[in-house]
Amino acid sequence: LKKLGHTIVENDVALVPIALKDSWVKKVSGVTLKDIKLMTFKNGVKQKVYKGKLLFTHFGISGPTVLNMSREVGELLQVTEESEYLVGDESKRDVIIILDMFPNLDGGALRQKLHTLLTEQSNKKISNSLCALIPSALVDLVLTLTKINSATPGHSVRSDDRKALVTIMKAIPLHVFGLLGKDKAVVSSGGVVLNQVNFKTMQSRLIPQLYLVGDVLNIDRPSGGYSLQLCWTTGYVAGNSC
Repeated sequence: LKKLGHTIVENDVALVPIALKDSWVKKVSGVTLKDIKLMTFKNGVKQKVYKGKLLFTHFGISGPTVLNMSREVGELLQVTEESEYLVGDESKRDVIIILDMFPNLDGGALRQKLHTLLTEQSNKKISNSLCALIPSALVDLVLTLTKINSATPGHSVRSDDRKALVTIMKAIPLHVFGLLGKDKAVVSSGGVVLNQVNFKTMQSRLIPQLYLVGDVLNIDRPSGGYSLQLCWTTGYVAGNSC
C-alpha cells in the first residue's frame, strides 16, 4: 500500500500487558479484581483514570482495563527500544499506577466498613478478618505494606493501623517497568491514514477499485472484540460496494 502511494502510520504494539518492578506480583499471580480504579501518575502528576477489571500476572498486570490503558502508559514511559520488554530511558521510567480496590467507597465509608468488620470479629486474627474485604491472596501484601502483624486480633488493631489499612486499600502503588513485547500484544496500531479511504465504500481515494478493510487501517480500538468487529463491518461495507 505504501508503494501504491498511501501514507502509512508505522506499526507498533497496542493493547499489551504491563510489566511491573514490584516483585510481590509473582505471589499474587492469577488474582482478579473487579470494579477497581487505576490512576496513572508521571513525575507525581496525575494523568488519567480507568475503571474496570484487573488481572495480576507473574510479570505484572493485564486484563481489559490494563490493555486499554497500555498505549497511554507506553507514551508516558517514552518507549525508545525493544528487548525482552519495551522500556524507556532509565531516568524517565517513573510511571506509577495507583490501584484503588474500593472506588465506590470514600475513605470514611471504607474506615467504617473496616471498623465494623474488626468489631464483629474482634478475636480473630486480622489476616483472617481481612479476607472478608479483599481476596485472601492480597491480605499478606496489604499487611506487609502497612507493617501490621498478621496475628494481631481485631480488638488490638490501633487507630493508626486502621487508617493505614484504608489508605493502602485505596492506593496500592504499582511501579511500572515497561510494556511486554509484540508477542504479547493483542493487536497492533498503525496502518493506512483514514483520510485516504472512503468509508461509505471502503475504497481507496487514491487507487480506484482498491478496497481497504480491517487491520490495514490506522484505527485504534479498545479490548473487547472491537478489532474483530472492525474487520467484519468494513468487510461488509466493501463487499456491498464492489
